[in-house]
Amino acid sequence: MCGIAGFVNLDGAPADARVLVAMTAMLHHRGPDDRGTLCLPLRGGVADVALGCQRLKVVDLSDRGRQPMANADGSIVLLLNGEVYDAFDHRTGLERDGYRFRSDTDTEVVLALYERDGLERTLDQIDGMFALAIADTRRGAVHLVRDRVGIKPLYWTRQGDSLLFASEAKAFLAHPAFRAEIDAAAIDELLAFRYVAGPETPLTGVRQVAPGHYLTVTCGGIAETRYWSIPDCPDKAGLSTEDAVGRLEELLGRSVRAQLRSDVNVGCQLSGGVDSSLVTALASSHHPGGIDAFSIVFSEPRFSEEPWIIAAADSSHVTSHRFRFDEPAFVDALDAASWHMDQPIGHPNALALWCLARWARERATVLLTGEGPDELFAGYERFARALTSDEFIRASQFHSQARLSKLRPDADLRPALEKRAGLFLDGHADRLSNCVQYEMRTHLPEVLLRQDRMMMAHGVESRVPFLDRRVIEFARALPPGHVMGKPLVKALATRRFGAAFASRAKSTFNLPLAQYFRGRRFVSLMEDRLLPGMAARGLVDVAVVRRWWRRALSAPATTEGFWIVVALELWAQQFVDGGRSHLPPS
Repeated sequence: MCGIAGFVNLDGAPADARVLVAMTAMLHHRGPDDRGTLCLPLRGGVADVALGCQRLKVVDLSDRGRQPMANADGSIVLLLNGEVYDAFDHRTGLERDGYRFRSDTDTEVVLALYERDGLERTLDQIDGMFALAIADTRRGAVHLVRDRVGIKPLYWTRQGDSLLFASEAKAFLAHPAFRAEIDAAAIDELLAFRYVAGPETPLTGVRQVAPGHYLTVTCGGIAETRYWSIPDCPDKAGLSTEDAVGRLEELLGRSVRAQLRSDVNVGCQLSGGVDSSLVTALASSHHPGGIDAFSIVFSEPRFSEEPWIIAAADSSHVTSHRFRFDEPAFVDALDAASWHMDQPIGHPNALALWCLARWARERATVLLTGEGPDELFAGYERFARALTSDEFIRASQFHSQARLSKLRPDADLRPALEKRAGLFLDGHADRLSNCVQYEMRTHLPEVLLRQDRMMMAHGVESRVPFLDRRVIEFARALPPGHVMGKPLVKALATRRFGAAFASRAKSTFNLPLAQYFRGRRFVSLMEDRLLPGMAARGLVDVAVVRRWWRRALSAPATTEGFWIVVALELWAQQFVDGGRSHLPPS
């Protein structure tokens, strides 16, 4: 696990090693254990490609795993952020074909596979979470690759004759050609949905490599290729419920075992919900040395899952570490979490995750988490209400066009709705399957981005066993009756924890925002910084924001819709206004 950054000078100009070092240093929090940088010529001549890595040592803690990592003759150089869980399954075959390994890392296995088999065959063979940058001087190409569902982030932007890439967009601030500017065209979608779907971001000219895609950069330009699509299976598997639950348990157990591989301490992120509890139970059963589980709890009973956390921890025989999140922790985390997120924090529970990672880092470097099954197995309430594609898309809105127009009189949601409708119609199966693939291409990458940012802010690697390739393929082949409402996941949880645990109403991990908003420190923040900042920035009508804030103080149900306006200004002040103040000293 690490943070990667670099650039390609498309005009062949020499790469400035000082800029590369500065960009890489911006990601120190992602990999505080080691740093490596390299400038090399892509087409012969001057060194016009720059590659940098901040390494978090998880597998093979020696310096042999340092990145950038080159093959024997130096013609191929690779950066890898993430973990390829089945990498060592390929090692014996590579050794039989003559490869001599210098390390015990998955990075070197991927490098060897690429040298032997090329990019497409390598990507077809490996499973895990990864963002790759591969400089291939034999072919005069740089490949930027993102894993199938977007567990690991990878940003890019073209600035003049340079293409910049990084695990986090903040690394671009260290490049002299880059200026952080808000993309006004993205603001309406951001305020309505709390995030921007697809590869676009709220920053002008900054995009993400889409999940299941790669970019190829050559002297001839930039090309994008989709190497994997979410499976559509018109012929659904005819499994009985009992057989389907057994198959899920087998696949998920295999995934958990693979993701427990580490040379540092591994724990679990236990929310008390069905999904994270299942992962925790399976991890404990495959980790006989004992495992730690880390949780956020609240003093307010209606927000806290503490009784269920205790029940899941006791049943799974893990050591439970529960951290109480309160108003001081909320306010203390606002600026730091906004800086680390690289975009407005869509869901305020990210602040609790930020604190959880900081606390957990004292005992574990890797955490297994339960993200994924709500999207993969149709666990959200909106799945049951989906009658048409437009209705399903609008079910995840927090502001309607009418409400948004009060905040921004010239707001226009049509481009965002048309884009999202196009993503929905990209599926070619039944309606429920299309809803699932839409969620996996829109909401799931946003959930995973939040998880990555808040964990890696403190150098904690987050792993998601439910998003194993085999689990995804299994879920996509199930008939609707085995998908709608996560029945298989709940049945498996019933086996482990009992019916009362598995069948309770779903918790949304919300925060008691109305209470936090009334606190003296937040009131001061709003009056002294945020409202004046909004007025000067001109993206929203501050008079409307003031009315919404007063309403949020007295009607807690309205706080979620109001939050994104706060998050937008917090991020803009941290990232756009003050971003360069975070640059490391030269």
